[in-house]
Amino acid sequence: MFFSSTRKKILKLNQPLPPSMVGWKFARLKTMFDHRLPVPRLFCLTALFYREIFQPLLREAEAYLQEIDFSDPRSIRDGSEKLQKLFTGLVLSDRQEKEILGEFDREFGPKAMVSVRSSMVGSNLESSEDSADNPFAGISNSYLYVTREQLLDKVRLCWASGFNYESIIYRHQHNLDLLDFSVAVGIQEMIPGERSFVAFTCDPNTAARDTVIVAGHGIGEGVVQEKVAVDHYFQNFMSGKITTKITTKSEMLTLDRDKGHDMCFMPVPAEKQNQPCLNEEEIQQISELGRKIENIFQGPQDIEGTITSDGNIYILQSRPVSIDYRRQRVWTNANVTESFPGVTTALTYSFSRFFYRVIFYDCYRLLGINPRTLQDNHEMLDKMIGFLKGRVYYNLTHFYHLHNQSPMFSIFSGPWEKMMGFLSSYQTGIEEGAGARMFRKIKGFFSFTRAAGNMLYLKITHQKRVHKFHEWWENLIQPLRGKNFTGEDPMVLYSEFHRVWREVGNYWGVTLINDTFLPLYYSMTEGLFSRWGLTTHEPSLMSDLLCGDEDLMSVEIVLSAVSLAEKVRDNPRLREAFEQEKPQVLWSKIEKEELEPEFSRAVKSHLHSYGDRGLQELKLEQPNLRHTPGNFVKMIQDYSRTEVTVEALRSREKATRQEAEKKLKQMLKKHPLRRLVLNRLLNSLREFIRNRENSRYCRSELFGFSKNIFYAFGSYFADQGILRSGDDIFHLGMEEIFGYIDGTGITEDLQSLADIRRKEHHANQEVDTPEQITTLGPVRANALAETATAEEDSALRGLGSSSGRVKGTAKVIFDPNEEVEVTDDMILVARETDPGWLFLMLSSRGIVVEKGSMLSHTAITGRKFNIPTVVSVPGATSRIPNGAQIELDGAAGTVTLLE
Repeated sequence: MFFSSTRKKILKLNQPLPPSMVGWKFARLKTMFDHRLPVPRLFCLTALFYREIFQPLLREAEAYLQEIDFSDPRSIRDGSEKLQKLFTGLVLSDRQEKEILGEFDREFGPKAMVSVRSSMVGSNLESSEDSADNPFAGISNSYLYVTREQLLDKVRLCWASGFNYESIIYRHQHNLDLLDFSVAVGIQEMIPGERSFVAFTCDPNTAARDTVIVAGHGIGEGVVQEKVAVDHYFQNFMSGKITTKITTKSEMLTLDRDKGHDMCFMPVPAEKQNQPCLNEEEIQQISELGRKIENIFQGPQDIEGTITSDGNIYILQSRPVSIDYRRQRVWTNANVTESFPGVTTALTYSFSRFFYRVIFYDCYRLLGINPRTLQDNHEMLDKMIGFLKGRVYYNLTHFYHLHNQSPMFSIFSGPWEKMMGFLSSYQTGIEEGAGARMFRKIKGFFSFTRAAGNMLYLKITHQKRVHKFHEWWENLIQPLRGKNFTGEDPMVLYSEFHRVWREVGNYWGVTLINDTFLPLYYSMTEGLFSRWGLTTHEPSLMSDLLCGDEDLMSVEIVLSAVSLAEKVRDNPRLREAFEQEKPQVLWSKIEKEELEPEFSRAVKSHLHSYGDRGLQELKLEQPNLRHTPGNFVKMIQDYSRTEVTVEALRSREKATRQEAEKKLKQMLKKHPLRRLVLNRLLNSLREFIRNRENSRYCRSELFGFSKNIFYAFGSYFADQGILRSGDDIFHLGMEEIFGYIDGTGITEDLQSLADIRRKEHHANQEVDTPEQITTLGPVRANALAETATAEEDSALRGLGSSSGRVKGTAKVIFDPNEEVEVTDDMILVARETDPGWLFLMLSSRGIVVEKGSMLSHTAITGRKFNIPTVVSVPGATSRIPNGAQIELDGAAGTVTLLE
């Protein structure tokens, strides 16, 4: 049974309201009141008051409960009615009535109207109403517009609600003691709200930290109990963008003015029925209140409130959003599709999962996370990505958990989420209780100080580490670059693979440290540009200032190809051959040096040095240019038919940068200190971008080396009759391949596995999947395929990432391997691009992609080559018809259909 050392039977908001006495509902109201949030006045009849009136009824209640047959709903209902009658027929003593009515008169005055609400109080806080584990949602009773004359009867009904039909079933189903609780009753000032709302600070459907508001006319009972039509409002946590779903609201629940108390349905005035219930300012106010309340209680909240005729907002209740985080997983393919677009194979996925584990272990090690913590989280580290309908997805639940092991993540999280191009921030876990939080704060101070010192050291030594990384990589990859391993002993290849990857695990983390600093510096720089009004009239200024870096590997690769095209144009014999011959014929002559020998050697040198660059180059099933040299010759052929030159590309970019620097100097001529700060930040930002792009080609070479190893395994398996074809290797997992070779595999029938996977691979290509998926319970039991299409509109919006306005013909391309007719006015439209698209991008007047962020490869390439670019355009490939005339504004981030 419930006991407490606190002896007061009635408590008010200006007194302590411990949850053990008044339940979580009223204790949270007290906490919000103490934080100066708009909470109406109230007083509580505590658990002690309930104990006093229930003690004489205890024996009868026990007898009635023993009579209930919980397999028979009628028996439960009969028992509930008998138990509730114990309370509704209860005669209070004169003293008890005076205590309640006297407090009512002192707090509100005898003519006031109040709301009367109940709250279950368990013998332990975890079993109390509105706890994280037991919300009891909709079970306890509430009564609105209650007069003094009605008060005592409503209090009795609240006490009785502890034994209503739903409450008894809930306790029985959750194995809670049917008597081991009390009922606190809150008597609160009745706020005559004209509009009411429920706000979630976390979308319970997706775990996104977006504010979701449901609002309707009248008092909250109509909205909460879904008795009236409501509007829905969604505010994105990251962008602040508000979207709405407005309905016709014909009725509202409000005061029954004929009776002078209680509620009734009334018509909503005709002029308001189809208008939004909330305006943008009110949505913003509610959202800000929600974030304050979420911060107070350290977790996502479900908040009830009301708005009076004068526009004042009152908070009536807040409870934790009930999400079982053990069952939930949040997935996104934002950003990752740049590396692994569309459907891929089992080998690419399993190998990439291994890649993420290796490199993030080294990153976390550099961040100072101790090995024991990494061992405790080894399962999450091994499963940072998932494979849904044949597509690679980030497992955000695991990403957030692992990143949060660093005390510094709270500083880096916002810029990181923005760089990754997430639709929102996500809630993937729940915070500890107050005691644990206090301990964590004390411990966290020292952890944060140590982590901050380590981060400062990493920043100071960063460029030195990056230089050392590239020296190490060149020494490692130089003898392996482009090597054909076919015919070598599989066990030798197995050993060689792991030798390389052991070194990768000791060096690659610095590239992720770079990607930690990059979004933070970008966010700081962008924030100062905005604060100082530099982008108000020049939205592309910051992007233009990031141009002009001469040391980007990806750019050097393109310029090398353009240089070869210039040689073709300048040499009559080469020009004639490239105009008349097909790419494969040309390559055959280049390989034998039957064309100009110097030119042929230059082409082969390019392929040796840069042959791991290619379309979708991180997919192991996708050949690189060194495997398909005819494709590279085709690119040279296409470029030779244009007027593009190395000098023109370099000078255009240089001119863009110089013009932007002049504008910045003019804008800040009266603020030399601001100019100094921005120049320093921009220089650092260019360094981080350069490091990122250059390390990406190292990644391409690492995948290229691994790809060549697996090609050799495929050839061996086909020669030995283990597989019908070497290509079947792509439909096996990496561990299945290695397991067959080293004796740790489970099955020897690899062909049957490959056949099943190939069939699934083809089936997955017939379905689309959404960018973000939240699953509950077993992942495959959830709907993973796309069910909705993008809304049709002539104007599409995304992120403007490279300025300029162009008109042209949309060329919608899904597979860049297909034959593409390049036209002078082509605007490339794709789901995403990777570095292998550079050649195609350079031939385009503009670029539109569905994925990406301001720091994605597409955006950087657009800025680098002064190609107007818009990224993150939802549904671009389905909403823009191939061949349509479109206008692209790379500064505003808009794409308009002209037809």
